[in-house]
Amino acid sequence: MHIAVFGAGSVGGYTGGMMAKAGLDVTLLDGWHDHIMAMRTQGLKLSGTQGEHTVPVQCLHLHEVHRLARKPVDLAILAVKSYDTAWITTMLQDYLAPGGFVLSMQNGMNEETIARIVGWERVAGCVLNTIGVEATGPGEVLRWMEPAPAGYSVFRVGEVHGGTTRRALAAAEALGTVDNAVVTANLWGERWSKLVNNATASGIGPLTGMSILEMFSDPVARRLSIAVGREGVQVGLGSGFNLEKISGMTPDTWVSEAPDAIEKIEAALMGWQKRIGPEGQASTLHDIRRGRRTEIETINGLIARQATKIGMAAPLNAALTEQVKRLERGEITQGRETIMEIAALAELTLRGT
Repeated sequence: MHIAVFGAGSVGGYTGGMMAKAGLDVTLLDGWHDHIMAMRTQGLKLSGTQGEHTVPVQCLHLHEVHRLARKPVDLAILAVKSYDTAWITTMLQDYLAPGGFVLSMQNGMNEETIARIVGWERVAGCVLNTIGVEATGPGEVLRWMEPAPAGYSVFRVGEVHGGTTRRALAAAEALGTVDNAVVTANLWGERWSKLVNNATASGIGPLTGMSILEMFSDPVARRLSIAVGREGVQVGLGSGFNLEKISGMTPDTWVSEAPDAIEKIEAALMGWQKRIGPEGQASTLHDIRRGRRTEIETINGLIARQATKIGMAAPLNAALTEQVKRLERGEITQGRETIMEIAALAELTLRGT
């Protein structure tokens, strides 16, 4: 099986590098010139919680994609930003093998966009939970999250129809060389659950400049994060998704109206943090620090749009989306004060007023 990873930055670089280390036939493609040149000259340097490795890798700049014509792709892993999904899929479609398919390993929910280009029969999804990686420089990727404990799956491969297929099993087997991987029959529930998990940090992180540990240590940011998560869970349930655990807690825990519900969520979050290193940051914070566009529209913004679609409201997710867009445009400056007005609204929702 020839695997091509489109987007070899944090997630794609680490995943592809570890699969290559395991001896799989992997080609990494990326648009960052210095990154490609560093990997060609010195290999891909992987570091962090799974040890230090320098891995020789096959890699191509995106303008060299035509070279895949000599070796068509059986499994195209999409690890680019959600807003790049359509054009990357359009570019890669001609290089799929006859039975080849696209596996979205992205934030948000991009399977429909991919299917409009290659057809639903060539689309599958993979939800990542707690992989925690960052591209720290050209040819270098760090994993700051501890590997998964037994019984917890970092990679959850799913067919859009919910069935178990040979190709899904093969993809999970390949990803199992990186960390625990399974085939799920609940792709859409997994997708929305991960979306909510991301949403709890994707707005607050870039606005405040806080790492995940700093965010959960700050009472204002922590309670805002919980309120944002509760809102996302409510929209997911209202949309009919079969939600999975989020940060180790069931959907019922997140939306409970019991007097001690918030305190229980806070306590559970403290336990969940134990796998997070001090380098752990929301990907949107990485983007702001590098002067790039964030995926806020396909994370918190998606929750807000879905709420409107089903006749609900998600004011916290909507407000965070607009505030991060203001930050991207340079209209506001990063700092804790950027969340205070939204946090005040969150307190009202947490208190049921």
